[in-house]
Amino acid sequence: MTSIELDGRWHITGHLNGGYLAAVCGQAASDVLGGATPLTISTHYLAPVRGGGPADVEVEVLREGRLSTARVRLLREGRLLLESMVTTGSPAGEGHLDDAGVPDFPSWDECLDTGAHEASDAPGMEVLKHVELRLHPQHGQAIAGGPALEKAVVRGRLAYRDGSPADVFLVSAAWDLLPPTPWFAHVWGQLPTVAAQVVLYPGELVGPLVLEARCDTLADGIADETSRVWDSTGRLVASARQTAVLIPS
Repeated sequence: MTSIELDGRWHITGHLNGGYLAAVCGQAASDVLGGATPLTISTHYLAPVRGGGPADVEVEVLREGRLSTARVRLLREGRLLLESMVTTGSPAGEGHLDDAGVPDFPSWDECLDTGAHEASDAPGMEVLKHVELRLHPQHGQAIAGGPALEKAVVRGRLAYRDGSPADVFLVSAAWDLLPPTPWFAHVWGQLPTVAAQVVLYPGELVGPLVLEARCDTLADGIADETSRVWDSTGRLVASARQTAVLIPS
C-alpha cells in the first residue's frame, strides 16, 4: 500500500471528480506495471471522496505480459472508496474500423467557457479553474435558462487551463468532466456515478480535446451514459460507458 496526495483542484460539486479518480487508478497501475499505458480502466465507486489530501492506494498485479492487469483500491482512513481493474499493454492488432467520427460543432473561441461563469467561483467548483471546459453554445444555454434539447447530449472542448499539453491523465479523466447529460433535456437532479469503464486508444495526443456525452436511456432512476473523447486531429482517444443513479432535486 502506498500513500498518495489527492489533488483538490479536481474538486466539483462537493467531491473529487470521478474521472479524475479513475485517472489516478490508471496512473497507479501504470507505475507498478513498468509505465505501460492504460488501455482500460473499469471502476466501481463505493463512497464519495470529499476534498484533496492524503489517501492510500493498493495495487495488486493479477497478470503480467504483453497485456497486464492490476486491481487498484483507493482508501482513506481505512475506508474503501473505490476499486478499479486496469489493463495496460501494447496490442498488435492490424484491423481498423472508424465509425465514431468527431462531431462538427463550433470552434474553441465560439464555445462557452464554463470557468468564466460566475458559478465557477462558488466553493466546490475548483476543477473549472484547473481545466478549461468549453461547451457548445446551444448546449450551454440549455442548462443556463434556455430551452431544453430534444436529446440528452452535450458536446464541448477541453484543455488544461494553464496551457499544459494534453496527456494520458487528462484523457483518462475527460469522459466525466462534462455536466450530467440529462440536465440538457431538463431532467434535473444529482447523478453520481456507480460504475464506469474507460477505453483508451494509445498514440500521440494533440490538444485541445473534443468531448461528447449522451444518455440514451434513463429508467427507474438509472442513467446509462456513453462518452467519447477525440484529440484536435479528430482521432478517437477514449470512450467510456458509465452507470449513474438519479437523485431528484
